[in-house]
Amino acid sequence: MTKRMRNARMIAFLIAGALLTYYLLSKSGSAESTVSNIFSALGKADPMWLIVSLLLFAVTQLLRAWRWQLLSWDHIIELKQSLPLTAVHVGLGHILPVRLSDVALVGLFKKYASLPVGNGAATVILAKIMDVIAMGFVVGCSFAAGLSGPVVYVAVAASLAGLLSLFFLPSILSVFTKPIQALFGPGKLTDAWNEMREATEITSKRRSNVARAMGLSIAGWAFKLLMFYALLRAVGVTGLPMWQIFTASAITDLTMALPVHGLLSLGTVEAGWVAGFALTGVSGTLPGGLSVVEAGFSVHLLWLSMAVLLMLGGTAALLVSGRRRNI
Repeated sequence: MTKRMRNARMIAFLIAGALLTYYLLSKSGSAESTVSNIFSALGKADPMWLIVSLLLFAVTQLLRAWRWQLLSWDHIIELKQSLPLTAVHVGLGHILPVRLSDVALVGLFKKYASLPVGNGAATVILAKIMDVIAMGFVVGCSFAAGLSGPVVYVAVAASLAGLLSLFFLPSILSVFTKPIQALFGPGKLTDAWNEMREATEITSKRRSNVARAMGLSIAGWAFKLLMFYALLRAVGVTGLPMWQIFTASAITDLTMALPVHGLLSLGTVEAGWVAGFALTGVSGTLPGGLSVVEAGFSVHLLWLSMAVLLMLGGTAALLVSGRRRNI
């Protein structure tokens, strides 16, 4: 993909996000009224539940940082490095469009943890696959607890597909090794590809690491979905069954993992939120007086604020560690 095509794609998603945001805001009436209700909910947010949400979010980042350590294999990333890197990566994921944060993370791994580009890319890919498995597992369990249906089968299928991808990834990458060598010849790209392929062999050579990383992924998703529950409580939404919140929140978070969102993820995250609740049979006004759309924007803005706050802390920690290395 050429630079012009990448720029055109980014602009398209930015425009689409803006249009989708306006459509959702005006869906249940005037956009001005919806925005007023959103800011009113934010202004009245319960401080106790906001603190609980922030703590749960911080725990998910701690679990992810621990997972980076397990997946980096022979290039161990210390927790004092992986934790701020995780905070910066998550924050950038909320701000930057089309998953540019994943590209940035590979560069951050190289700069602050001396992780080669291929190994960093492999670590990110393995983590993404584990997220799919964990999401399928947690959502399948939560949805089955409330209502049986096709979502359970989709979630289980996603988990199984993720497991197969996880353990067959080295073989899949090996198929493309010779074509890449023939096409690009010796050089940085080929070296990075070989590093990435070798790094994914952790799935067969360090199975205990992979098993623990998978456990952390499932725990991380459970804490993250509890975070959404706490954020809903913060803006006054109560009485919804946990399985509905978990399912809708997982679909919301899935939109963050796809390279389809624009700046600040506005519009696409809320669309996932509305679709997720519709899937569980919830639409219109939620308990507490907010509409699904208003609750979606309120939760997203609070989630975004927490991500930026933790990212600023992570950035400060990285700057301090960088200065110490230069002394």
